[in-house]
Amino acid sequence: MEQLLIQTLMHAARIFVSLTMTVLLLFSIYSLAVIAERWWTFRQARLAAVGLSARVLETVERGDLAAALRQAEEAAGSVLGPVLAAGLRELLPFASANPGLHPGRLLERAGLLAREGMQRATAAQIERLERRLTSLATLGNISPFVGLFGTVIGVMRAFEAISQSGRGGLGTVSAGIAEALVATAAGLFVAIPAVTAYNHFIARIKSFVTEMDGAASELLARLSRAAATQSGQ
Repeated sequence: MEQLLIQTLMHAARIFVSLTMTVLLLFSIYSLAVIAERWWTFRQARLAAVGLSARVLETVERGDLAAALRQAEEAAGSVLGPVLAAGLRELLPFASANPGLHPGRLLERAGLLAREGMQRATAAQIERLERRLTSLATLGNISPFVGLFGTVIGVMRAFEAISQSGRGGLGTVSAGIAEALVATAAGLFVAIPAVTAYNHFIARIKSFVTEMDGAASELLARLSRAAATQSGQ
């Protein structure tokens, strides 16, 4: 029974190798597609954010929150735009009731609501940036093991060739060893770009988070400065 099982596995080895290579090919196509899509998303987010924070904050410092909100909402694709817009939406009703932006409890309450709104918007932007990155990390982790499975099957075929011919030699085992090495290389070919891209994107996300937190803090600081200035006037 055991011998029959071994023979069955040996005869099915070619099918297993083909399935392994097909799976790795699909992994590679999906991984490259995710890398390209995320790269384009991150590039658009970076380009859309150039100069946005400075423009919005300067408008806020002049006391025109409605214009600042329009500027933030027009920044399509930017990670800073939705964050600043979330804070300005919370501030705008208080500015309408208190056009002078005078310091006081009303302004403190508006600032607290704006901070909470910007925190929610930041979390939403992080989720948008991290989309599909988990699958990329998963492919980077499991692809070497899929390739290792193909390697084991290739070695099994090499031993099968030895058992059938009754002698060892390069010509006898070359086919199985070649399949084993190809499977190993294919697994690494999928894993290395996936892991490298994942680490790169995670580092970019951390940079974006720093920018979003900085812009949110600066918005509240500029608001307080504008309130104090107009109160003094």
